[in-house]
Amino acid sequence: MELSSVLPCKGCISWQGLLVTASLLTCWHLPTTVQVIIELVPPDVVEGENVLLLVRNLPENLEAFVWYKGVTNMNLGIVLYSLDTNLRVEGPEYSGRETVYRNGSLHLQDVTQKDTGFYTLRSINRHKEIISTTSIYLHVYSFLWSCGPLSTSAQPTIESVPPIIPEGGSVLLLVHNLPENLRSLFWYKGMIVSNNFEVARHIITMNSSVLGPAHNGGETVYSNGSLLLHNVTWKDTGLYTLRTLSTDMKTELAHVQLQMDTSLSPCCNPLNSSQLMIQPIPQYAAEGESVLLQVHNLPEDLQAFSWYKSMHSALVLKIVEYSRAMNSTTWGSAHSRREAVYTNGSLMLQDVTEEDAGMYTLEILNRDFKIDKADVHLHVNIYISDSKNSTSSAQPTIESVPPRVAEGGSVLLLVHNLPENLQALYWYKGVIAYKNFEVARHLRAMDSSLQGPAHSGREALFRNGSLLLYNVTLKDAGFYTLRTLTTDLKAEVAHVQLQVNTSVSTCSNTPTSTQVTIESVPQYVAEGKSVLFLVHNLPEDLQEFFWYKSVYRTDIFKIAEYNRATNSTIWGLAHSQREMVYSNGSLLIEGITEKDAGLYMLETLNKDYKIEKAFVQLHVNSNLGNSLLQVSSSRISIESVPPSVAEGGSVLLLVHNLPENLQALYWYKGVIAYKNFEVARHLRAMDSSLQGPAHSGREALFRNGSLLLHNVTLKDAGFYTLRTLTTDLKAEVAHVQLQVNTSVSTCSNYPTSTRVTIESVPQYVAEGKSVLLLVHNLPEDLQEFYWYKSVHRTDIFEIAEYSKATNSTLWGLAHSQREIVYTNGSLLIEGITEKDAGLYMLETLNKDYKIEKAYVQLHVNKPVTQPFIRIIDTTVTVQSFVVLTCFSADPGISIHWIFNNQSLLLSNRMTLSPQNCQLSIYPVRMEDAGEYKCEVSNPVSSKTSLPVILVVKNE
Repeated sequence: MELSSVLPCKGCISWQGLLVTASLLTCWHLPTTVQVIIELVPPDVVEGENVLLLVRNLPENLEAFVWYKGVTNMNLGIVLYSLDTNLRVEGPEYSGRETVYRNGSLHLQDVTQKDTGFYTLRSINRHKEIISTTSIYLHVYSFLWSCGPLSTSAQPTIESVPPIIPEGGSVLLLVHNLPENLRSLFWYKGMIVSNNFEVARHIITMNSSVLGPAHNGGETVYSNGSLLLHNVTWKDTGLYTLRTLSTDMKTELAHVQLQMDTSLSPCCNPLNSSQLMIQPIPQYAAEGESVLLQVHNLPEDLQAFSWYKSMHSALVLKIVEYSRAMNSTTWGSAHSRREAVYTNGSLMLQDVTEEDAGMYTLEILNRDFKIDKADVHLHVNIYISDSKNSTSSAQPTIESVPPRVAEGGSVLLLVHNLPENLQALYWYKGVIAYKNFEVARHLRAMDSSLQGPAHSGREALFRNGSLLLYNVTLKDAGFYTLRTLTTDLKAEVAHVQLQVNTSVSTCSNTPTSTQVTIESVPQYVAEGKSVLFLVHNLPEDLQEFFWYKSVYRTDIFKIAEYNRATNSTIWGLAHSQREMVYSNGSLLIEGITEKDAGLYMLETLNKDYKIEKAFVQLHVNSNLGNSLLQVSSSRISIESVPPSVAEGGSVLLLVHNLPENLQALYWYKGVIAYKNFEVARHLRAMDSSLQGPAHSGREALFRNGSLLLHNVTLKDAGFYTLRTLTTDLKAEVAHVQLQVNTSVSTCSNYPTSTRVTIESVPQYVAEGKSVLLLVHNLPEDLQEFYWYKSVHRTDIFEIAEYSKATNSTLWGLAHSQREIVYTNGSLLIEGITEKDAGLYMLETLNKDYKIEKAYVQLHVNKPVTQPFIRIIDTTVTVQSFVVLTCFSADPGISIHWIFNNQSLLLSNRMTLSPQNCQLSIYPVRMEDAGEYKCEVSNPVSSKTSLPVILVVKNE
C-alpha cells in the first residue's frame, strides 16, 4: 500500500481512511532515530495572539506529515500534508485558524484557552516508514506580564499539611497568598490545566463550589482555596495544580506535590513500583545548601533523558540532556553552572537560591521512542537560619479597642500579626491556656468557629482572630489569652488586659477593690526607657511577695523574692541586673528592651499562708520613631477609571496602597470627611458595608476600597474623599476628582459657569518642573483670597493671603519660597517635588463677606526611564517568525513602536500584545529588515530605547 493511493485527489478521502493507513504504517515500520525539534514562537502566548509551532530538523525524503491534538489519539487530527502533491487534508480538530507549511511548521491564529494542550507531529518517509513522532505542550495564558513591570505582590503558594501522609489518612493542601481580588479558583490533579483533570472549583462571588470530572468523592474545597483530601490512596499521590483567576482577569498557577507514607524510592506498592519518580533530598532546602533530585525507577532501556527548569519541555528552559549510547552530557540554556547530572538520572543543585525554587521536569526517551515524564517541586526556604529571629519580629499582639470600656458597652480585642500559615486559634479567659477557660476557637481550613466552656453568649469571634465582647460587665475585666497554632505545629501565645470602666484602684465600692492590682507606668514604653509596675492594694498582713517573668510559678522565671520580716530581697534566675524591688511590692525595670515585653506575675503570701496572684502586661514599642516614615512610604492614592466619564456612564474610583492593617474605610462626597457627606463605609473585621446619608443608590463599595458609581450625572462631578482607619488607630485621607463629560471651565451653558474654578496647567507635572494653578471666574467684587495646601482652613496649611485693597501678599506657614501669587488669583509653583502632590484650596472673600471655596488636585509624575528591546536573534530568514519585546521598569506607561525612525505601520503579518509590549512578525519578509525602537511614555515624559537592527536573509 502506498500513501499516494490514499491521496488521489484533493478532497476525495476521509480522515478515517488516513487513520487506517497511518495505523498500518505504524505496525509495518518501526520508527527510526530522527530528532525533530518543535519550538513555540513566541514561547509564551496570550489569548487572542498568534503562535507558531516552528519545526526544525525535519527529515529529508518525506512523503507526508500529520499534526494532531494530543499525544496518542490520532482521532484528534488537525491536518495532514502531502509534500508530493501539496495536498492538505483537514482533520476533525481543524478550526479554520491553522495554517500548515511545507517545512512542517503549524501556525495558530487568535488562540484561546481551549487551544491549551499537547500537539504532536508525525512524519512519514518515501519508504512508508513513520520516522519521527514529536510532541510539544502549548499553554495559552489569559494574561501575560513578562514585558511589563513585575508585580511585587506575593504569588500563591501551597503547603501539604502534613508533608507526608500515610495511606488512609487525610491531608490539607493549604493555600497561602491568595489574591485579594480573587474571582474564582480551580484545582487540578496533575500539572496540566485541563477540564478533564479538574477536581473542583470555587466561585467567590457566589460562595459556591462545583465538583469536576477528576473528583473522586474524597475532596473538599474551602473558600480560602485550600483542598482537603480524605482517605488518601496511592493513586492520589503526585502533583496538584491550583489556578486562580482575579477580577481583573489575571491568572496564576501554583503546584504542590502530595507524598505518601515513606520516601518514594522503596515503593512497596507493586502497581507503582515501575513508575518514574523523583525525590528531593532534603525536601526543604535552605539558601546556600545543596539538594539532590534523586530519580527512582529509571527504565533499563533508556536512550536519553533531559532535565527542564519548568513543567514544560521548552529549549530555553532545558538544563541538561544526557545520551546513554554516547555517554555524553549536553548543557542547555537554563544551566547555571551549579548543576551536576548523574547517569542514574539524578540531578544535583549546589548553592541553591530562592530563584531555584519551583517545578523541575525529567523527560526520558526509551528504545521504543516512548517518552515518559516525572515532575518534582523544589522548596527553598530563605530564612531557615534566622527562624527564631523572624518569628519574634512578627509575633501576634492584641489591642483593646477602646482601651477601656464602660459596663454595658462593647470592646474589640483586635489581633495583629497573625501568622500566614495559621491552622487554628484559641481564646481563653485568663492567662492560662486551659481547656476549661476556653472561650472560642477558629479552624482556618474549615473556616468555622466553635464555642468553648467559658463562652458567655456575648462573644463573637472573627476570621482575623479578633474577639468582640458585647454588654461588658465587671466580671469580664482581666486578662485574655490568644493561642495560635500554625501548619508547622508551632504555637504562640499573646495576652491582653481588658479594663472595664475605670482603674480598679479607684473602685472602692466594688467587691474587687481589695484585690491586688498592678498598673504599668507608662502603659507603653519605648526601648531604652524605664517602666514601673505600680502595685495597689497590697495586703496589710503580707509575709512575702514574688515577681515572675511569666504566668507560671517556676524558679527559672523568678525575678525577685521579698521578705517583709527581714526586709530583704533575694534575686532569682530571671534577674537581669536592671530591676529594682520596693517594699510596697512595686517593680522598676530600667533600660527596657524588646525581650522584656510580655506578662509578669506578682504572687503574695499573707500570714494565713493565703496565696494571691496579679498580672500585668508590658508593652514595648521599638519603632516609635519610624512610624511616620512607614506611613508615608506607601500613601493611599485613588485613580478615576476612566479619567472623564459621560453622563449616564459608570466610573470606578480605584484605590491603590490600602494599608494591610485596615480596620475601616469611609467614602465622602466632597473634600471634607463630615458625617452628613458620607456615601458608604466598610468594616473589615465584620466584612460588611453600610450606606451613608450621601448615598444615592447608585454607588457600590468593594472590599478593596474602590467605589463604583453607575448612571453618573453632572451633580456627581467634583471631589470625593476616602478616609481610612487602621487597627493602630492611624487615620489617612486621600482625594480624587470626578470629571463628568468635559472640564467644568468649558461648561458655559450650565448654571455653574460663574463659579470659581481652578485648572492645573499642565494637568500632570513632572518632578522639577513648574505648574500654574490657573483660576477662572474670580469675583469682580473680590476683597481677599487665600491659598491653602489642604482642604482645611488652618494656619499651618496657609500658603498665601492676598488683599485687593492694598495689593499686598502675606506669606503663610506653608510657603516654601517656590510659590508666586498673581492678582487674578492664580498660583505658580516652581521646582515641583513629589511632596507637592495633593489637594489645594482657594478661598475667596467678596465685599458682602461671602466666602467661596474651590479646589484643585495636583498630580506629580516621575519621568520614565529608558526601555530596552529583547530579541532572541537579530538575524532571521524569510518566512521565519520573530518576536521583539519592549521592557520598561515604569508603571502606567504607553508603548509605541518605531521602525526606521517612523511610526510603525502594522501589516496583517504583524501582531501586538494587549499591552503593546510585544511585537510579533510572521512570516518575515525582506522589507521587515531595518531599525526597530520602542518608545514608552506617561503623562509627563517619554523615552526611546536604543535601536535594534533586524537583518533578514533569504533561505
